[in-house]
Amino acid sequence: MFGFKGIHHIGISVPSLSAAKAFYVDKLGFTLLDESHFPPSEEGDKVLRLNQADSHVLMLRAGNLFLEVFEFQHPEPAVQHDRPVSDHGYTHFAMEVEDVHKAYDYLQAAGVQWHHTPIEAGEGYLMTYGRDPFGNVIEIQQLVDGYTFSFDQIQPG
Repeated sequence: MFGFKGIHHIGISVPSLSAAKAFYVDKLGFTLLDESHFPPSEEGDKVLRLNQADSHVLMLRAGNLFLEVFEFQHPEPAVQHDRPVSDHGYTHFAMEVEDVHKAYDYLQAAGVQWHHTPIEAGEGYLMTYGRDPFGNVIEIQQLVDGYTFSFDQIQPG
Protein backbone atom coordinates (compact mmCIF):
# COMPACT_ATOMS: atom_id res chain seq x y z
CA MET A 1 0.00 0.00 0.00
CA PHE A 2 0.93 3.66 0.02
CA GLY A 3 0.57 4.55 3.72
CA PHE A 4 -3.10 5.57 3.78
CA LYS A 5 -4.02 6.99 7.21
CA GLY A 6 -7.67 7.97 6.66
CA ILE A 7 -9.96 10.58 5.14
CA HIS A 8 -8.77 13.95 6.48
CA HIS A 9 -11.22 16.54 5.12
CA ILE A 10 -13.98 17.29 2.68
CA GLY A 11 -13.75 20.51 0.69
CA ILE A 12 -16.79 22.47 -0.44
CA SER A 13 -17.30 25.72 -2.32
CA VAL A 14 -19.84 28.28 -1.07
CA PRO A 15 -20.95 31.74 -2.21
CA SER A 16 -20.33 33.32 1.23
CA LEU A 17 -17.87 32.35 3.97
CA SER A 18 -19.75 34.45 6.50
CA ALA A 19 -22.95 32.53 5.75
CA ALA A 20 -21.02 29.23 5.88
CA LYS A 21 -19.48 30.19 9.23
CA ALA A 22 -22.91 31.13 10.58
CA PHE A 23 -24.25 27.72 9.56
CA TYR A 24 -21.37 25.32 10.25
CA VAL A 25 -19.91 27.02 13.33
CA ASP A 26 -22.86 28.84 14.90
CA LYS A 27 -25.61 26.37 14.01
CA LEU A 28 -23.88 22.98 13.79
CA GLY A 29 -21.15 23.59 16.35
CA PHE A 30 -18.11 22.89 14.15
CA THR A 31 -14.92 24.48 15.50
CA LEU A 32 -13.20 27.21 13.50
CA LEU A 33 -9.48 26.36 13.27
CA ASP A 34 -8.15 28.62 10.54
CA GLU A 35 -9.15 31.36 8.14
CA SER A 36 -6.90 31.86 5.13
CA HIS A 37 -6.67 33.76 1.89
CA PHE A 38 -5.09 32.06 -1.10
CA PRO A 39 -4.34 34.82 -3.63
CA PRO A 40 -3.57 34.03 -7.26
CA SER A 41 -0.28 32.17 -7.71
CA GLU A 42 1.36 29.99 -10.33
CA GLU A 43 1.56 27.02 -7.95
CA GLY A 44 -2.05 27.45 -6.81
CA ASP A 45 -3.24 27.55 -10.40
CA LYS A 46 -1.33 24.35 -11.19
CA VAL A 47 -2.64 22.48 -8.15
CA LEU A 48 -6.25 23.59 -8.68
CA ARG A 49 -6.03 23.60 -12.48
CA LEU A 50 -7.61 27.05 -12.55
CA ASN A 51 -6.49 30.42 -13.91
CA GLN A 52 -5.78 33.20 -11.40
CA ALA A 53 -7.55 31.30 -8.61
CA ASP A 54 -8.32 33.57 -5.67
CA SER A 55 -10.14 32.23 -2.63
CA HIS A 56 -10.78 32.69 1.06
CA VAL A 57 -10.92 29.49 3.09
CA LEU A 58 -12.15 28.28 6.47
CA MET A 59 -10.81 25.10 8.06
CA LEU A 60 -13.32 23.64 10.52
CA ARG A 61 -13.11 20.70 12.89
CA ALA A 62 -16.15 18.57 12.19
CA GLY A 63 -16.07 15.71 14.68
CA ASN A 64 -13.76 13.01 13.34
CA LEU A 65 -12.72 14.94 10.23
CA PHE A 66 -12.25 18.47 8.98
CA LEU A 67 -14.33 20.53 6.58
CA GLU A 68 -12.52 22.99 4.30
CA VAL A 69 -14.83 25.69 2.98
CA PHE A 70 -13.84 27.80 -0.05
CA GLU A 71 -15.28 31.07 -1.29
CA PHE A 72 -13.76 31.80 -4.69
CA GLN A 73 -13.45 35.39 -5.82
CA HIS A 74 -11.92 34.20 -9.11
CA PRO A 75 -12.75 32.47 -11.31
CA GLU A 76 -16.39 33.32 -10.80
CA PRO A 77 -18.18 30.14 -9.71
CA ALA A 78 -21.20 28.87 -11.59
CA VAL A 79 -24.40 29.23 -9.60
CA GLN A 80 -26.13 25.88 -9.16
CA HIS A 81 -29.65 25.76 -7.79
CA ASP A 82 -31.47 22.50 -7.05
CA ARG A 83 -28.64 20.43 -8.44
CA PRO A 84 -29.58 16.74 -8.58
CA VAL A 85 -27.61 14.64 -6.10
CA SER A 86 -26.14 12.74 -9.04
CA ASP A 87 -24.26 15.87 -10.19
CA HIS A 88 -20.80 16.63 -8.87
CA GLY A 89 -20.87 18.88 -5.83
CA TYR A 90 -17.97 18.63 -3.40
CA THR A 91 -14.69 20.11 -4.54
CA HIS A 92 -12.56 17.21 -3.25
CA PHE A 93 -11.79 14.86 -0.44
CA ALA A 94 -8.36 14.58 1.10
CA MET A 95 -6.38 11.63 2.32
CA GLU A 96 -3.66 12.10 4.89
CA VAL A 97 -0.70 9.85 4.04
CA GLU A 98 2.62 9.00 5.64
CA ASP A 99 4.70 9.89 2.56
CA VAL A 100 3.11 12.16 -0.04
CA HIS A 101 5.67 11.30 -2.74
CA LYS A 102 5.23 7.53 -2.30
CA ALA A 103 1.43 7.96 -2.34
CA TYR A 104 1.68 10.18 -5.44
CA ASP A 105 3.55 7.46 -7.36
CA TYR A 106 1.32 4.65 -6.10
CA LEU A 107 -1.92 6.45 -6.96
CA GLN A 108 -0.61 7.60 -10.34
CA ALA A 109 0.04 3.94 -11.20
CA ALA A 110 -3.53 3.22 -10.02
CA GLY A 111 -5.00 5.68 -12.53
CA VAL A 112 -4.96 9.06 -10.77
CA GLN A 113 -4.24 11.96 -13.11
CA TRP A 114 -2.43 14.57 -11.01
CA HIS A 115 -2.84 18.31 -11.56
CA HIS A 116 0.71 18.91 -10.31
CA THR A 117 3.48 17.27 -8.33
CA PRO A 118 3.28 17.69 -4.53
CA ILE A 119 4.14 21.15 -3.20
CA GLU A 120 4.96 22.52 0.23
CA ALA A 121 1.84 24.47 1.20
CA GLY A 122 3.20 25.43 4.61
CA GLU A 123 5.95 24.31 6.94
CA GLY A 124 5.23 20.66 7.60
CA TYR A 125 2.41 20.49 5.02
CA LEU A 126 2.98 18.80 1.65
CA MET A 127 0.07 18.29 -0.76
CA THR A 128 -1.32 18.05 -4.26
CA TYR A 129 -4.63 17.60 -6.09
CA GLY A 130 -5.53 15.15 -8.83
CA ARG A 131 -8.44 13.31 -10.42
CA ASP A 132 -9.49 9.80 -9.52
CA PRO A 133 -10.23 7.46 -12.43
CA PHE A 134 -13.79 8.84 -12.55
CA GLY A 135 -12.81 12.53 -12.69
CA ASN A 136 -13.48 13.33 -9.01
CA VAL A 137 -10.97 15.67 -7.41
CA ILE A 138 -8.88 14.19 -4.59
CA GLU A 139 -6.04 15.53 -2.49
CA ILE A 140 -3.19 13.76 -0.79
CA GLN A 141 -1.39 15.46 2.04
CA GLN A 142 1.39 14.79 4.47
CA LEU A 143 1.30 16.75 7.74
CA VAL A 144 3.70 16.78 10.65
CA ASP A 145 2.20 15.86 14.03
CA GLY A 146 1.12 18.96 15.90
CA TYR A 147 0.07 20.83 12.73
CA THR A 148 -3.14 22.80 13.39
CA PHE A 149 -5.25 20.32 11.44
CA SER A 150 -3.24 17.08 11.55
CA PHE A 151 -4.92 13.84 12.63
CA ASP A 152 -3.19 13.90 16.01
CA GLN A 153 -5.24 17.03 16.76
CA ILE A 154 -8.55 15.11 16.57
CA GLN A 155 -9.62 14.03 20.03
CA PRO A 156 -12.13 11.18 20.45
CA GLY A 157 -15.62 12.24 21.50
